[in-house]
Order: sequence, then structure tokens, then C-alpha cells
Amino acid sequence: MANKSPVKRKTFVAREDLLNRLVEVAKERGCSLFELVNEIFELAITSRDVGLNLKKVVDSRKRLEDARALGFVLGLESLWYDMADLAYEKGKRQAMKSWFDAGVWFATRYTTGGIEAPLETFKGDLSGFTWNAPEFSLENRGDKLSVRVTSPRFTESYTVLFANFLEGAVKAFGYKVADRAVSRGVIRLEALKESLNGST
Repeated sequence: MANKSPVKRKTFVAREDLLNRLVEVAKERGCSLFELVNEIFELAITSRDVGLNLKKVVDSRKRLEDARALGFVLGLESLWYDMADLAYEKGKRQAMKSWFDAGVWFATRYTTGGIEAPLETFKGDLSGFTWNAPEFSLENRGDKLSVRVTSPRFTESYTVLFANFLEGAVKAFGYKVADRAVSRGVIRLEALKESLNGST
């Protein structure tokens, strides 16, 4: 049996609210605060040793849970492209409308969910969810909104459909696309606040 290092107690400073929450966690797990704190320290050190960032690991896990709660499912990328191609080929107009409506529905969950910064939260989530797009940017400049997406793996039809999804999302946030450039693997949308387009 390996000898454990002798315990040397040191005082460390922590925020009171976090310490109180940690006490609750320890009670839930049926262990002492001492044991829980040491486990956390070990995890932080092990993560560092294997080249992982513990915060990023937790954030990635949370993003997966958030995606599942928002109605996302995991699937093979090539299969999604094939399905998009088939839908686009068989019913272009209906497929484009379905993706547009899905964008409106998805973004509406941010605009009506009591989120403090809905557009920024939407941007962060979508950026994290679109693993198949190495470049995704959404810039908000007051009355103007710019969306850029590029991916060399997108098929032509998937690019068009995803652009419609984004246009629907933009509409849900009160913007209307004024300039649109879409080609295989590249989406560029420039949108203005609805009021600037003469909408009521």
C-alpha cells in the first residue's frame, strides 16, 4: 500500500457564497468538505498535467446539455448533408421555408425566454453548436447585423438551407436581411432593423 503524503493544513481564501455551495455539495455526496476540496484540487492538477483546461471541459459538457435541451440531436455530418440535398432536390421551396421557420423558432426561444442578452447568448450558442463551420461570426452594430459563415464541407444545398435558417433567426431578433450573398460553403448576410426597412 502506497504511503500518502503527510497532511499539511494551509488556509486558503474563497468567496463565501462559493464555499457555502461547496458545503452543500459535500453534504449531498456524503463526504467532508476536506475530501471534496482535495478532490477538486486533484482534478485541476490532473487536467493541467494532461493538457486540458478544466473550465473548457465543463463548458463543453454544458454546451452539449444546452444543445440537447434546445432540441438538437447528434448525427453524422455526411448524413445531414445527404438529407439536406434530398430535401432540397425534391421540394426546394418547402425545404427553404422549413429551415427559415426553424430559424425563427430557434431564435424566438432566446427573445422570449427572459435572457439578459439574448442576441449575444444566441451568438455564443450557435457558434458552439455549429461544429461543421470553422468560421462563424455575428456582429451587432446597433441597427445593423452582419452574419458570416464559411465551411469547405458544406454542400451547395446545405449552404442555401442554412442561410435560410439564419435569415429566420435574424427576423426573430427584429432584423430584415438587406443584402445576401450565398455560394457553396459561404454565407454572408447583412441585415437592418425592421423599422429601417419601412416595416411597422
